[in-house]
Amino acid sequence: MVRAVSAAAGIALIGVAIAGCGHAGRPAAAPTTTSAGPIAPSPNTVGLCGALSDSDVAQATGVQGLQRVAVNPFSCSWQPDGGGDYTVIFHWFRGAGLDARRDQITDSTPATVTVGGRSGLMWTSAQSCEVGVPFGGTDFIDWSIKANTAENSRPQPCSALQQLAAETLTKAGQG
Repeated sequence: MVRAVSAAAGIALIGVAIAGCGHAGRPAAAPTTTSAGPIAPSPNTVGLCGALSDSDVAQATGVQGLQRVAVNPFSCSWQPDGGGDYTVIFHWFRGAGLDARRDQITDSTPATVTVGGRSGLMWTSAQSCEVGVPFGGTDFIDWSIKANTAENSRPQPCSALQQLAAETLTKAGQG
């Protein structure tokens, strides 16, 4: 037991001695701080939910009372208070070109549209509309609105989604 205490005391003294040697005869250096400045938005980054607010989406689509019901860095969906008849969805597809999406939509044939000076695709049916636009190198953004029941038709023309896509591109510095 005495040996263990002596060993611990010896180790502590060595630590103090070494620590004391670091600044012997020299004043301690002042701590330095650096500032990287503000981080500029990347032209290949989309803000959360397409960088648009609930009211932006409601105003463009004409669906009142829209609230976000699902949010993650790559996808968001909105529905009116209490569920409602419509769902508006934003997706940011990373590493997948828009041409791959062309064959995934089966309820209509895509039409070519221009959004924010870019050639994109639009699909329309009685219950839904979807607009996809290239973003960055191999990504694309996608806005859609879908009626949640067969009795409902989509509430706005697809031009509302083109407007949302254009606003997303602009806020990401690509419009």
